Amino acid sequence: MSPQETPTFYSSERLAYWYFRLNGFLTTENFIVHPDSGRNQRTDADLLAMRFAHRQENLVHPMDDDPKVTLCKTFANIIIAEVKRGLCALNGPWTNPGSENMKRVLKSVGCLPDHDLDGACALLYKKGIWTDSAVTIRLFAIGENRNESLCIPDHQQLQWGEVIGFFIKRFRDYQNQKSSVGQWSDDGRKLMSDALSTAPEQKIRNNFGLRLVEPVV
Repeated sequence: MSPQETPTFYSSERLAYWYFRLNGFLTTENFIVHPDSGRNQRTDADLLAMRFAHRQENLVHPMDDDPKVTLCKTFANIIIAEVKRGLCALNGPWTNPGSENMKRVLKSVGCLPDHDLDGACALLYKKGIWTDSAVTIRLFAIGENRNESLCIPDHQQLQWGEVIGFFIKRFRDYQNQKSSVGQWSDDGRKLMSDALSTAPEQKIRNNFGLRLVEPVV
């Protein structure tokens, strides 16, 4: 970078947003849980993402999505994701049943009938997953390293190295299909540019506020 250039930094939450978006999820950032009364919000989820079973991008040569988040046996695949720059973690609202924030999120989404809510919330607090014949709901944590103390299993903890590896492969494998992105926001265009450059992981990490790692020689 020349001395005249001023770097632009984006948040790690935006990197997670693009990961779910490129994997075919409809995403809501900073999903706020409002109180039943009063003004102050109860909590928020970094990302709420939903994907449907028949998703496919490119009719002739379908793009390969990441099975870490897309592998799901039900029609609706719903993920509540918490994003950290360091160790994977879940905030208190997703680990404390007494707060009933999980119930408020599921009611806001409208994916379950009332008679299933209590059972679904109990399993999400305990194991980070609930499923029936139509819907799968999971808690995911994204961070630099997995955290053995979390209630969720390792495969529901995404490491930044894995996420960045997906971007590099996606943009390089489908460079022609992803070449016209003028309508994307600045961070999406920068992400693609970094993924196609030399030392792509280091550049993505630098631009999205993540810890730099030693390059593999």
